[in-house]
Amino acid sequence: MSFGGVALLHIFFHRLGIRGQLSRAVRFRQRNNQYPVSETIEALLYPLILGLGRVESTEPLRRNGVFQYLAGLPGFPATTTLRRFLQRVATLGRDKFVSLHDCWRREMLDRPKPLRKAILDLDTTVLTVYGRQKGSAVGFNPKKRGRPSYMSLLCFEGQLEDVLCGSYHAGDTHASSVVRPILVDTFRKLPDSVKQVRIRADGAFFDHKFVESIEGRMAYYVIVARLTCPLQEKLGGVLY
Repeated sequence: MSFGGVALLHIFFHRLGIRGQLSRAVRFRQRNNQYPVSETIEALLYPLILGLGRVESTEPLRRNGVFQYLAGLPGFPATTTLRRFLQRVATLGRDKFVSLHDCWRREMLDRPKPLRKAILDLDTTVLTVYGRQKGSAVGFNPKKRGRPSYMSLLCFEGQLEDVLCGSYHAGDTHASSVVRPILVDTFRKLPDSVKQVRIRADGAFFDHKFVESIEGRMAYYVIVARLTCPLQEKLGGVLY
């Protein structure tokens, strides 16, 4: 495994003061006092950025002194420690971490100049599971039909390609039924400098209540719609 970019990443984290900000913003009682919350989160960020998508894949980092030196970490937690930490942070520290991330994003959106127009892209992703994981359900799954899954709903800023908001649901959830809270949360996270918002979404989000909520915010939108008979009748009178 190559760690050529770890030193630069460590410098970037140090310039941001990420460890100090995490220690002040994300605080809760830990069972394992060997690794502070801030160091554990940082230890999770490195493998994610390096492309190690599973906690089990981080085990070699415990025995790699070069990586720990380049990353500025005094040690690296065991996979069991990381797994337990993720379970605790999901209930005790998630909202605090998201709030800190939102502060970082607001500062980023103001650089190099304030964002004036925002493009919000809505999309869903099917996450197939194998077994009986809590909250999963059989729904739309084009690659693994009949398999239970989760449905993740994400809202991106189309120009910066940054995720502004998201939510996690059972695989049989219809996107149109859960998208409105995401829209409310996303508008709340946009900086005051944004004066124009355009929303793009596919047919899974087409719903008259969702369209009404967009129009109520004076935003523009492009949403794919099924060409039903009522729509065909209305298209006949369109001039453009």
